[in-house]
Parts: sequence; structure tokens; C-alpha cells
Amino acid sequence: MTVIKVIIASTIALGNDEVYYWTYALNLEWSYFDHPPFVGWLIRTTTANLYIHNELAVRLGAIISSTIGTIIVYKIGKLLLNNRVGWLAVLLYSSSFYCSIIAGTFILPDSPQMVFWLWSIFLLLKITKSVHQGLPTLSLWCWFGLAAGLCMMCKIHGIYLWVAVALFALFSNRKLMVQKGMYFSALISLIMVSPFIIWNIQHHFITYTYHSNRVSLFHAGINPLAFAREISGQIFYNNPIVFFLAWIAVFSFIKTKHHLKSEIQLLLYCALPLIATLIFLSIFRDTLPHWSGPAYSCLIFLSALKLEAFTLSKVKAVIAASMLFFLFVVSAGLIAINFYKGTFSPQKGPMHVGTGDPTLDLYGWKETGRIVDSVYHADNKLSEGNKTVRTIVITKWFPAAHLDFYVCIRTGLQTYGLGEIFDLHQYYWSNQNKQKLSVGDNAYYIVPSNLYDENSINFIKSQFKNCKPPIIVPVFRNGVICKKILLFRLNGYKR
Repeated sequence: MTVIKVIIASTIALGNDEVYYWTYALNLEWSYFDHPPFVGWLIRTTTANLYIHNELAVRLGAIISSTIGTIIVYKIGKLLLNNRVGWLAVLLYSSSFYCSIIAGTFILPDSPQMVFWLWSIFLLLKITKSVHQGLPTLSLWCWFGLAAGLCMMCKIHGIYLWVAVALFALFSNRKLMVQKGMYFSALISLIMVSPFIIWNIQHHFITYTYHSNRVSLFHAGINPLAFAREISGQIFYNNPIVFFLAWIAVFSFIKTKHHLKSEIQLLLYCALPLIATLIFLSIFRDTLPHWSGPAYSCLIFLSALKLEAFTLSKVKAVIAASMLFFLFVVSAGLIAINFYKGTFSPQKGPMHVGTGDPTLDLYGWKETGRIVDSVYHADNKLSEGNKTVRTIVITKWFPAAHLDFYVCIRTGLQTYGLGEIFDLHQYYWSNQNKQKLSVGDNAYYIVPSNLYDENSINFIKSQFKNCKPPIIVPVFRNGVICKKILLFRLNGYKR
């Protein structure tokens, strides 16, 4: 699996989210607009303090995290029953697109989050067993507080670990309520997450404001399309075979009593509240299916326990089907991204080629860097004493982060954000670390045709005295144009 992930990480460009999280590593903070800081720290580490500049180095933290997560999965399965359950859990975990690709190859806050999420689950299961056997649990609770706190410092979804503890203690194991360790653990988690809280206080709770706007139910009607997208996304992201096996196991364990009832209940408390929350929100607002990924990792252990009761031939059939489907989709994705002729998009207009083609987020950015570099150097030769361009103005965080990674590093240009905070995200603050635009300055505005937006162009034109017609350069995939790079020369910044 590590070999597969290294191949994927080395052969496709960084996606919108990945390259945006790379910008976190440029200026280390205690938190950022969208998420807590851990992913930025991780990227800063795997790129050797930004010394190594390539896709594999940026994604290496995800691959390492996935490897550590896989080991923990095995240990959890072994703790639940035996080595065989651990091995089955590893195979199901590895065939999940969320666990192995989305969080295990692409670098997202989910990548380190999964290490601390799974470690927390392992510790909770050990605490449950220790309470049942009358063994001391204080040290385990302290470790859980640390793990859960670090999980929340990756992504705030980690709070659902404490939701699970509260529900489990209230409804299934009241003995936990009198354990001092649980309260020490909560204090440790609070201390761990305090930098994130303090940062948000200093920045007017912008992270909360942003995410509450994404999921707020006020003024939101029923949204069947969002609901269908959430359900279908959960099915596909977790691998349909793993998904349906997980729910068969859930209903089977709920229906029948089992000798691992306490541990199974704990796993259900760790999984179902997050899944239920996201499904409920999707009825009204757009959600992202990968948000439920950590919850489904808990259900994988129930699937492994269910498989343990199957005959060997059935187990082999299920595992083979899930792994083959995984390998087929990954192979098809790599081929489509790198070798599909042209674009999947029906848009043929010169300013909109590639619109709606998701594979273009992962293709053509190195070519974009070469294109801009050649234009920039040609412009410098012709400037003849006029103001040299040093800035690429941006209005949205994407494709701004791609320009930073693939263009600015190559050319020495810098991006500078103009516009609204909810469009710029972290770029709203990163402007403070850059040389400001002065009145009269010249700049570039660069956008690929698949992301062309007339409103953004009109806004940019309003900020400068003159905007020349764009240079339009095609990007080819397998010999056919897949998108075009539009480079606008802007003269005379107004304000």
C-alpha cells in the first residue's frame, strides 16, 4: 500500500486543498482560517523546513500517517478479539478510499487526524477493558486526553471523541463517571486545544463563523441534492463493499447480543453521532462526504468482527472484491488524470475550456509555471524602465495556492489577495507578511479557463487603471487541449 501511495503522490499534481494547506507551512501559526494548525506543522516537517519542494515531500506526512494508522488498526482488531480480526480490519481499512487515498495519500487535516483518532479509539477500548477487570486507568486516561487533544488540533471533528465518551459514560458504563482520570483527561485535551481557542478569540472566532456558515440551518430549506450527494459520497469514499458490510455489521450487532457488547457499544458511540450529524445537516446544506471518514473507520472493526464469523471462502470473496475495486478505481483515476485526451468538460469556449472537469485540479500546473515564467521574463526584457511586475493578484484561495506552489517559487513573484475574507481564507492574513501593492503598481491576474469567473475579472479590472486583453496559452493532455491559462496584464493599481 505504501508503494501504491508513493506512486500516486509522485505522479499527479497537488489538489486545491493540498496546495492550500502547504501555504499553512509557509507561516506557522497556532491556527488558521479553516482549520487548526497540525497539518501545516506536518508539511513543514516533511519538506525539511520547506527545503524540499515537490509533491511527494508535501504528501509524505499523509503516507507516514496512514502507515502508523494501519498499525494501530491492527492493534485495535487484535485487542477486540485476535490477530485475524486485526488483519481483516487492516485489509478493509486499506481498501477504503478515504483511509488510503483521501487521508492516506493526499495531504489534508484528516491525514494526521486519523493517527490520533485511531490512537484515541485504541486507548478508549483499553480503558473499557481495564475498568471491567478492575485495573488502574489513570495513565490511560492521560494518554487519551493527549491523543484527543492532538486530534482536535488537526481538525475540530475530534470533539466527537469526547461526545462518544460522554454518551458511553451516561448510557452504557456509569463507572466512568466516578473515575478521576476522565476529568484529568478532559483538562489535558482542553490545554492541548487552547492555542486554537485563543487564536480564534483573537481573530473574532473566524473559524467558527466560517464553518457555521457552511452548516447553518437558518434560512435553509430542504436540499435533496445535498442529501443525495452526502449519502452517495459516503458509499463511494469508504468503498461500497466496505460501506455495506459495515452497516450489515452495525444492524447485526444492534439486533443480537454479543460477548463484546461493551466494546461494540463504544465503537458505535464513536461512529454514529458524527454520521448522524452530517446526514442531518445534508438535508439542509451542502456537506463534504469525507467529513464522516473517521466515523466509518470505527465501523470497519465491526465489519472485521462480522467477517470473523464467515466461512473462509466468503471472507476471501469479500476482501478480494473490496481490494480489486479499490485498485481498479485508483488505476482508472491515475490514467484519467494523466492520459485522458483533452478534457471531460463539454465547454468549448476559449475562456471556459475544462470547466467542471475535476481532474484538472490535479493536472497542468507545472506547465502553468513554465508558461508564466516565460511571459514574465519576456516582459522584464521589454519593460525599459517601466515598473517591473512583482505581484500576482488573486481574489480566491484557489487557484491562488497553486500559483504560489507552481508559479511563484519558480518566478520569484508573490501572490496578493484582493477581495472578501470568505473568498480569500488564510490569504486575508498572509497579505500581512508580503510587500503591499502600492498605488500605480503593475501586476498579473492569472486564472485557468476551467476556473474562469467573469465577476472576479470585473472586480480586478475595477482595481487597476488599465487591463490588457489576456494572453491565452493552451495546456495539452495527451496531445489535446484540456484547459487554457489566461494571463491578464494589469497596469496602475488604484488604491
